[in-house]
Amino acid sequence: MSKTDEFRILGRRPGNEASIRFEYQGVSFDQDSFHVFAGLNAVDTREYVEQTFAALREAGLRCARMGAYKPRTSPYSFQGYGRQCLPYVFELAGKYDIRVISMEVTHDEHVDEIRQALHATGNPTGVMLQIGTRNTQNFELLKTVGSQRDFPILLKRGFGITLHESLLAAEYVASEGNRDIVFCLRGMKTNFGDPHRNLVDFGHVPAVKRLTRMPVCVDPSHSVGTRDASPEGIPDVFHVAAQGVISGANMVLVDMHPEPRRALVDAGQAITVQELPWLLEDLAIAREAYLVRREVAQRHAGQ
Repeated sequence: MSKTDEFRILGRRPGNEASIRFEYQGVSFDQDSFHVFAGLNAVDTREYVEQTFAALREAGLRCARMGAYKPRTSPYSFQGYGRQCLPYVFELAGKYDIRVISMEVTHDEHVDEIRQALHATGNPTGVMLQIGTRNTQNFELLKTVGSQRDFPILLKRGFGITLHESLLAAEYVASEGNRDIVFCLRGMKTNFGDPHRNLVDFGHVPAVKRLTRMPVCVDPSHSVGTRDASPEGIPDVFHVAAQGVISGANMVLVDMHPEPRRALVDAGQAITVQELPWLLEDLAIAREAYLVRREVAQRHAGQ
């Protein structure tokens, strides 16, 4: 079986080259759009959730990341408040006009808990179900999220498998009926990435857009894993995010916390709410550079 045959739904081929496009909660996603999802890797307190949403609204953003369910390498690490925090997260999202929340799920029942909590709070926001890197080959979970049509899906690349295998995971989801999928690059687990937490794989942004019709996301926070900065003072997270955006990424998923040192998960990598405007300005530069590069390429292709 050829690779084209394997990507029967999501693959790009002659006669079927148009980007997957979908609209959710008034927000459009395709291979031309651009969105920033910033927020708490793991929800800790109502106060921090509200401060985060307030900062996003102030910055003009309508999307966020909020982790309620957190799979961890150690069984003794904080694993999220789960359904306990969902009501106030959704309530506050509605208060601050946050339209879409990227939220990881690790079990079938989490999808039902999210659905029930949204209904109980009057559906004030929407959720993009996130399949984390550890669950990229949890095929039963992929089938579950693919068989429902209430929520779009953000699927992260597996940190220890090939790009091809991860794209097939997205095809698993689509084969169950839900094609509202964004594919996320988040770095590969290898010591070759040192001193970063993972080996940054954002050079694969154009490869994913060439092989498939999915919008592509990058997660610089989990790729870098630290708040270290280059000699000119630009954080590595900003540098890496810009690499993804200048390559054509359609979405950036970034950890942000009002007080990163008090974060219960990955405290060493989150940006502060005060740094958000700086990040957005930096990403706007990278996005403009990408659009100029695309225009130049189109001009030369027409010669």
